[in-house]
Amino acid sequence: MISLRVARGFSVGAFLLVASIFPSSEVAGQFGSPAKTFQSIPVSKPENRITIHYHRADDSYAGVNLWTWDGANKKTPQKNWIEPIGQDDFGAVFQLDRASFGESERIGLIPRAGNDWSQKDGGDKFWTPALGREVWLVSARDEVFSKAPDLTPHLAAAWLDAPDRVVVRLTNPPPTEATVSILDQADGIHLATAAPSGGLEITVTPVEPLDLAKGPYRVQVEGFHAPVAIVPRAILDDPELFADAGAVLGATMSPEGTTFRLFAPTATAVSLVLYDAASGVKGRVVQALSAPAKGIWETQVKGDLHGRFYTYLVQGPGLDPTHETLDPYATNSVASSTRGRLTELAPPTGSSPQVKSPTDAVIYEMQVRDFTIAPNSGVKNRGLYLGWTEPGTHLPNDPQIKTALDHLVELGVTHVELLPMQDFENDETHRGYNWGYITSAFFSPEGMFASQPNDDSRVREFRALVAALHARGLGVILDVVYNHTSPHASFFSIAPDYYYRHLEDGALANGSGCGNEFRSEAPMARKLILDSLKFWVREYGIDGFRFDLMALLDLETIRAAEQELRALNPNLVLYGEPWMGGSSPLNQPTDKSAVRQIEPIGAFNDDFRNALKGAPDGSDPGWIEDGSKADALKTALQVSDWFASPAQSINYMTCHDNLVLWDKLKAAMPGAREPLLEAAMKLGYLALFTAQGVPFFQGGEEFARSKGGNNNSYDAPDAVNQVDWSLKQKNRDLFNYARDLIALRKAHPVFRLRTRDEVAQRLHFVDVPNEKCIAFTLDGAGVADESWTSVCVALNSDNTASATFALPPGSWSIACDEKGAVAADRTVTGQVRVPAKSGLVLYQR
Repeated sequence: MISLRVARGFSVGAFLLVASIFPSSEVAGQFGSPAKTFQSIPVSKPENRITIHYHRADDSYAGVNLWTWDGANKKTPQKNWIEPIGQDDFGAVFQLDRASFGESERIGLIPRAGNDWSQKDGGDKFWTPALGREVWLVSARDEVFSKAPDLTPHLAAAWLDAPDRVVVRLTNPPPTEATVSILDQADGIHLATAAPSGGLEITVTPVEPLDLAKGPYRVQVEGFHAPVAIVPRAILDDPELFADAGAVLGATMSPEGTTFRLFAPTATAVSLVLYDAASGVKGRVVQALSAPAKGIWETQVKGDLHGRFYTYLVQGPGLDPTHETLDPYATNSVASSTRGRLTELAPPTGSSPQVKSPTDAVIYEMQVRDFTIAPNSGVKNRGLYLGWTEPGTHLPNDPQIKTALDHLVELGVTHVELLPMQDFENDETHRGYNWGYITSAFFSPEGMFASQPNDDSRVREFRALVAALHARGLGVILDVVYNHTSPHASFFSIAPDYYYRHLEDGALANGSGCGNEFRSEAPMARKLILDSLKFWVREYGIDGFRFDLMALLDLETIRAAEQELRALNPNLVLYGEPWMGGSSPLNQPTDKSAVRQIEPIGAFNDDFRNALKGAPDGSDPGWIEDGSKADALKTALQVSDWFASPAQSINYMTCHDNLVLWDKLKAAMPGAREPLLEAAMKLGYLALFTAQGVPFFQGGEEFARSKGGNNNSYDAPDAVNQVDWSLKQKNRDLFNYARDLIALRKAHPVFRLRTRDEVAQRLHFVDVPNEKCIAFTLDGAGVADESWTSVCVALNSDNTASATFALPPGSWSIACDEKGAVAADRTVTGQVRVPAKSGLVLYQR
């Protein structure tokens, strides 16, 4: 029983949809009450105090608090949430001390109920000095007001999910009966039905489907202040309307002219802006793009544009038509991700190393700047891409201590994984430290590592880095961050409701812990990820990818990535983190439960990590510290059961996150002297390089790199993050030990078995003297290219006592002891003694 009424009073030409709404039985209170004025309660206002007034439509303030944080990343308060100091006619009143935020110019605010994030109110809100020291917040609205706002019920947002379905969010409960009107630019009245869809949302169903060509549309609800634009949302996922998997996006250049294409499905107009320089207005020309086909806008500019710069202006619901934004497909972003440079790309030089299986890889993780920024690196182009290309570098006071590129060759790793070098959010002119996990442009190298940030240096010099490593037989793996972006990335200026996941209340989902989640499951968002990955392989010769927070990428996207990338290079090494940074609305995450479904893509084995050296931070010990967690380690050594094959298990002790290994050992072995800490490191490396799976380690730890106990050095200074090459001189025996184990692994395929069945048939644990010991044998007979018929690995984690291991029958030769590779022929029979905190590798031919 729906009573239809025709809305009156609209201008001629408006297209009206009319409906009556029946609320749920829980709706109560006065609807459409007139605007009120409020008198603030007396509060103390010293210079460093900010007063926040917060109004809820339901007038319920029990358990309400305010979550705060430093939006400028200068200083975070010790206590992030604050309780109200009282209540006035407007609502709850909070006060915060600005000094707690280090005089930050941007303080984040999110009201919530009962410390419960499921009851948070809206998205991120920010106080800035321009708002003054007293501000007002209203439930379901993300504005921060500098004076008490009109509290007439508002429409918070409206979305077009299908031609016959519009979802409208209200700031107040739906009325008992009201007129709903949908307006466009055409004449006519079409009837519709409307009903509450839960909470503060209503669903409007037009009798005749909406014609997108007649938009943009607005929606008005009687008694609610002002109409709001209807933003296309779920309808954008219809590939028949808004997707073209084969489209070539970005700028396609030739000497005769350049074609520009941009996917902007919610835009009403798009313009190209050309410049002669990376900054300023010299040569500025604006040219409109043609009406879109499937959401793709296009224009052509005649002539050779090589070396010119460009941006886009995008108009549409909720978009700032004056804001110039970077092309998401820009291959040479400049000026701290604000403009694209039109740059010719050349084919990659050199050939990638060939690995028959990821288990043949030994992966070395390093940040571009950290590797060469220290003065004792002996590198001329310190901290830059070009620093990786310099041969013959060494510690300044010792030519025998090789550094940088020559060090990698000496160590014997097969691949280098670079921390993010896709263009990330930062001020490239100041070269301030940043790990790079806030991506701004997925197709362009970062400018902080280039000799010049505003020309084509980043393109030429990163290409030179890859070529230099390839020339030495080393592969290059990129740590890529597709799970979230910079809050200033161009997607927010093009179609934020398309490119990002949202919660039911309309706020951005934050499973990344960094403010947003990229919506990989959206057809053209998935296309962008796949296009970007293939771009780095085709244009730079990249040999693999590590997916940051891979669980936030949907399973279908990861499967498509594996298939399309292997069509370009079957030997790519692909793996990721099978977890998130928080909860997410994603339905099919690529998490640990899904890893078996994406073989041969690998995942970080945190079971191996935690068993071997304990929790990533703090004093919790693992097996190498005190012999605990032996059973968990034995399971991980033979490949944890959530992997389909050894090639999927990325075995590691540490990575860039959390404490480096030396600092972790100091925390978990308080009072231990350096020789004992070094022995524990060696024991860890012995387990790592003889375990089935893919070994991975953080660069610099092969000679006991330390960060002084800093467990999250993403923005710490060079003094914390740089590789100190003098440690290689000091801890040369540790380096030699790691080098020898890498060579041992590479020489013997029995440590690199391909299938779970092979591991089950060939790896067997044997009796040990006590719980602090582990020993296993490997049957090498019949393994292709293997010269050893049997292998025995004996490990002793006791800090002080040696252990005697009973050996299987026959004479055994020692290949590796506590000092590294054994050159002289040493054989034992029956049993063998293993010194405290050490291990042996023995073999039979």
